Amino acid sequence: MENQLVITVKDLLLFILWGSLVTLFVYLILVVRRVLLIVKQVNQVVDGNRQNIDATLDIVPELSKHIEVITGEVAHDVQAFRTTIDNIAGTTESITETVKENQGFVDGLSSFMHTFSIGKALYDKYFGSKIKDFKVTVAEVKKEMDDESSETKDTL
Repeated sequence: MENQLVITVKDLLLFILWGSLVTLFVYLILVVRRVLLIVKQVNQVVDGNRQNIDATLDIVPELSKHIEVITGEVAHDVQAFRTTIDNIAGTTESITETVKENQGFVDGLSSFMHTFSIGKALYDKYFGSKIKDFKVTVAEVKKEMDDESSETKDTL
């Protein structure tokens, strides 16, 4: 008697398919178990904080009313401010046009100020130290005069 075991490709593929399905079901069971543990923990957290959650849910409608009031006030203020911005923009355009029209005068004034600053720099360079010496001399003379006047008062 000969015992032969014949395995066909079809049998091998069916074995692999059933093994894969069993592995997939085991994995799904582990995933479902993990999800159930997470849901249980979430329920515990919700139960532990039930009072805080209820208090928050009670406050939310009031907050939404306050937000609506604040939004209305801000919209009103923005609307009022918009006219001010429009006025400022118009005034700025007017000033810009005036400056453009008077550009020659502004250029002349700028040139004069530049020339004046050069003149002041030259004056300070050549006469600044002399004026400083003159001020020191005046201060010394004043001090001497004050000293002499106090001496004459003491002698009288």
